[in-house]
Amino acid sequence: MISSSTSTMPQARPGWPETLTALGLYLIGIVMLGLWMSQIPDEQAILRINIGGVGNGLVGLAALFAAYALRVRDLRAFGFRAIERKWLLVGAALGVVAFGGCFVIEGVYFHFITEPNNQADFQMAAQGGALSLFVLLITGAILTPLGEEFVFRGVIANALNRYGAWGGVVGSAAIFGVVHGFNVILFDAFMVGILNGILFRKMGSIWPGVVVHIVYNGLNLLYYSTL
Repeated sequence: MISSSTSTMPQARPGWPETLTALGLYLIGIVMLGLWMSQIPDEQAILRINIGGVGNGLVGLAALFAAYALRVRDLRAFGFRAIERKWLLVGAALGVVAFGGCFVIEGVYFHFITEPNNQADFQMAAQGGALSLFVLLITGAILTPLGEEFVFRGVIANALNRYGAWGGVVGSAAIFGVVHGFNVILFDAFMVGILNGILFRKMGSIWPGVVVHIVYNGLNLLYYSTL
């Protein structure tokens, strides 16, 4: 994952077949996961949210490998490329920036719009004690970011980069936001998608964006534990 220098980006890259396959399978998987989670009672909210985190990671991995199996059978073409350590540190710093940015976004959003708390399960799990928080950090701050970055940067942003920065960065970030639902998290996800899309477009590697996403989610979950 880490090297002292970056390597040359393979010429082959995913295109529309890979994008539609990965996104389609991801959406189907997330809908099925959501239906399963909806059957779990509120008394088991901590179990429910951790199932969601594991499921999200597995669905993203499955969607990536479905796209990989189509034509471009080279994981380097999907962003699995070695990267200099400094870019991982940049990713960590941007994750902290994104964490701060979400307070600005949500402050403006909730000034104009009132909606139910869609993070209640996360907050309950984060406040459920040390073991509950530890498990939540694994499922929500590691597995979920990995699954989402595999699909939304490794496949979708990658493929859309052929249309320039508007397609690769803004377009993929918009898709990433909408997939999170029409609520405040759409705007938070769009912000993270922009940052990670820029990193991916610059470096051709998913790993800096993975670090952004892990740090961002992790800090949010740690913050929930203090509420």
